[in-house]
Amino acid sequence: MCRLLAFALLCAGPLALAWWALPRALETPLPAVTGTHLACVSYAPFRRTGHSPFDPDLVIPPAAIDADLALIARVSRCVRTYGVGHGLDALPALAARHGLRVRLGVWISADPAANARELATGLRLARAHRDVVDLLIVGNEVLLRRDLQPAQLAQLLAAARREAAVPIAYADVWEFWLRHAEALRGQVDLAAIHILPYWEDHPVGIDGAARHVREIAAKARAALAPLPLWIGETGWPAAGRQRGAASPGVVEQARLVRELVAMPPPEARDFNLIEAFDQPWKRALEGAVGGAWGMFDADGRQRIAFSGSVPGDATARAVGVALVLGAFGAAIGAGVRRHGPAALCAALLAGAHIAGLLPLQWRLLVEECRVPGHWLFGALLFTLTVGAALDCALRLLEALDPRAAGLGPPRPAWRDFLFPAWLFAAASYALMLLFDGRYRPLVWPMLLSPALLALALALLGRPAFAPRHNRAVRILGAACAASAVALVVSEGVANGAAWAVALGLACAGLAVEVAHRSALGQAPTRSSTAIHNAGAAGPAP
Repeated sequence: MCRLLAFALLCAGPLALAWWALPRALETPLPAVTGTHLACVSYAPFRRTGHSPFDPDLVIPPAAIDADLALIARVSRCVRTYGVGHGLDALPALAARHGLRVRLGVWISADPAANARELATGLRLARAHRDVVDLLIVGNEVLLRRDLQPAQLAQLLAAARREAAVPIAYADVWEFWLRHAEALRGQVDLAAIHILPYWEDHPVGIDGAARHVREIAAKARAALAPLPLWIGETGWPAAGRQRGAASPGVVEQARLVRELVAMPPPEARDFNLIEAFDQPWKRALEGAVGGAWGMFDADGRQRIAFSGSVPGDATARAVGVALVLGAFGAAIGAGVRRHGPAALCAALLAGAHIAGLLPLQWRLLVEECRVPGHWLFGALLFTLTVGAALDCALRLLEALDPRAAGLGPPRPAWRDFLFPAWLFAAASYALMLLFDGRYRPLVWPMLLSPALLALALALLGRPAFAPRHNRAVRILGAACAASAVALVVSEGVANGAAWAVALGLACAGLAVEVAHRSALGQAPTRSSTAIHNAGAAGPAP
């Protein structure tokens, strides 16, 4: 029975990967929409390497802004901005060249002097470019960040409204607008609300995202009437970690955009997509998801189209290829060593599983690593994961074919540290995810292969670790198992990626406990040893 369970685990890994990869590798058809332009898109000029709004000395050249606006003009008739610094004071004049309307943003922070400079520049630009600027948005999510109190913000908005040559708005998450409506509504001409299904306190999956935007907009419109309403931000990320039922992806992003464009007025007319370009600098704040909201990627390639199928995921295709190559390579290696049928089958399945996860692990590194330190840590974890998985696979061969232990050189001592070191990394990651997990990735591809192979090995009565590491490994295994349960509770049962992480953690903890109990069952007790010794000595005189 244990051997059957072990082989079931070995089969489950490649089959689950194939089931995951196949639909993603194919083109996904989506309904086309009428028209090829969005009402408005958010624009920040920091898509290029090294650019960030936190660099006070950075000034984006007008030529770079002009090139960005030329791309935006292909997909929208309007841009929304967030500040007037870093060279953005040139934007209204440049936008006029491309036939773009401007909803000009003024960045408001906790610094009164900086606020005064920003507001003065914004008012001047709006006055000078009334033919282009439709709206002056004074502040973005100021209350969400707690930079100002509602009364302070209301005072600043009132002062701006007295001097403005165009209508005034304030933009914030819809809950904060409704919460502070009484303080703000009399100081603006328009309420700009942000509705981001992915970032809600209770994330909304893609199946209900467009409906959620429509329902929240209707709720806010009724609550703020007669104040006009504009959806100042909505959208979906193309990459990053899953939150609840909300799973990022290129297909999901394109689907939401098309569904929003297809909505009846006023939502179809009155929404602003966040955002024009991916912003790599946001990855430092929000992880991979922060830099993947763009209509265009950071290199200016258009990601979202209004018609046609969405191309298949290249990583998913790589997973399919890796499954085949991994199985083929492992089978050849096991055949050359003349292993028995059981060991040959185990090698084929283990090789497919380990290789099939490699493209996903590499994509995690590319998405999450930003600086050399991240790459160094990521490479170490990648190497540790592959090393622990390969070591478990070799131990499986030895368990299924005792001759395998003598086919090669003796096992080096450092191999005994691979699984415990990986288990320490897994337990540490699980605790970080539980206590500070909002922006941390769900790294299930780096958990599954060592965990499943170690559990299969344990079911065959062989541990993935040396007996001298038993106490430390049991503590780490217990931490992984407990974290698996807590993770599903904290992330929500709709989060498939969290379930995959929990599966890896649970299998790791179970592998340790099964191996420990198997060792106890095989170890002779003191009484049985005494009886055996007595029998060997013959009857007493």
